[in-house]
Amino acid sequence: MIRVPFAGHTPIHPRWSEHHRPTSTGLQTARCQITRTTAGGATDANNVWHPAAPATVYTGPCRVGSAPTASPAIMGDRQVSTTVHTVAIEWDAAEVLEGDIVTLLEASVPGLAGRRFRVTNARYASEGWERILACTDDLTRREV
Repeated sequence: MIRVPFAGHTPIHPRWSEHHRPTSTGLQTARCQITRTTAGGATDANNVWHPAAPATVYTGPCRVGSAPTASPAIMGDRQVSTTVHTVAIEWDAAEVLEGDIVTLLEASVPGLAGRRFRVTNARYASEGWERILACTDDLTRREV
């Protein structure tokens, strides 16, 4: 026999996400920093413009996953290869925007620390244990 909730009731507890967030955060074993370039900057005595230092949006635990293969594409007269990563951060982190830069500060996987990704999409949902960011990594050009 299948039981259904009474009218006006939900089978999901109202604090379902809140209950599972500590487990999700516990799985975030890497550490990252997310920065945003601002519109500021200044011109020096030689009339050379210098952009403002990026503002830090988030520093804390994260979890990184990646697509199984890179995607080659032709841009202009060059072939470039990018791969998509998902970066999970704490659910209550400050807003992350498209174009922000994720820098991995610490990771247990060799070669992952120091990598930089560009955020392409910050995903949101009505139930959330963590904030999921879709990011790209340009394998052709290592700097972001």
